[in-house]
This record gives sequence, C-alpha cells and structure tokens, in this order.
Amino acid sequence: MLSIIALIGANVYLCAALFAAPTVEVEALKVGNGNALLVKVPGGRAVLVGAGPDASIVRALGGALPPWQRHLDALVILTPTLGEAGGAPFVLERYYVGTLVRSSEQGAPTREAALAKAASAAKVRISEIPPAAGLILHYGSLSLPLSASTTPGTYSLK
Repeated sequence: MLSIIALIGANVYLCAALFAAPTVEVEALKVGNGNALLVKVPGGRAVLVGAGPDASIVRALGGALPPWQRHLDALVILTPTLGEAGGAPFVLERYYVGTLVRSSEQGAPTREAALAKAASAAKVRISEIPPAAGLILHYGSLSLPLSASTTPGTYSLK
C-alpha cells in the first residue's frame, strides 16, 4: 500500500514538473557585507552576479546549487569593489566558469592580481564591459536586467 502511495506521489510530482511554466529564479546569496545574486534558468544553467567580499561565496553557492553542479555559465563582476569582486578568485578556483564578464574598470592591485591569477589558472574566457554598463539576461520571453539591485524572486516566462 505504501509503495502505491509513493508511486502516485512520484507521478504527481513528475507531471507537475513537466507541465509547469518555465521560470527563472533569482536568489540573493548571503556573503558577508557584499553583493551576490544567483540566477538559475531551466536546464541547470546558472549565472552568478557579484561574488561578495571573500571566500564565503563558495559556501553560499554550495547551499544554493545542487551538490553535483560545479559549473556556472557566467560570473558577472559589474564593479571592481571588494564587496562585489573579492570572492571572484575563490569561485574561479572551485567552479568551472564558462565566461567571466567584468568591468574594464580596475580595482585594487592585489585584488586584480588575484583575479588575473585565478582566471588564468581556470582558463576562463574573459569579456570586459565599460564601467557602469548594465547587462540584460534574455531567456525566452524574459528580459532581466542584471545588477546588485535586481529583485530576487521567481520570474515566469509566460
């Protein structure tokens, strides 16, 4: 009897997942006094906006992503400040990052050296954007501006 109930529950869960409207989730990560947003799109894809001030970003990512996911499609650093870019080298050391999108504005020399060393070791592709430029994530019918002020939540594509 218990196995029948479990099978019915599994079928209900699968049907709900298959027919649910696709969504994009934006989660604010707790990383000390810095900024970090994790944008998750269907298919296990993820973009990290900001990396916080230190290695606490790695623990925050570990709690927000499934344990088997060690890939980020992009790491976006919009300003070279410690609060947004300090944790970037730690992310690059522990996650495979497809592209590092960063401001062309230079930060503190030691932070820039740590970021350059981590990016080189990870063999990550780097794209620079002008200072104060904004990015917009386009996914399906959704256009989502990415910045520290992006509102966390779930955005439906329908």
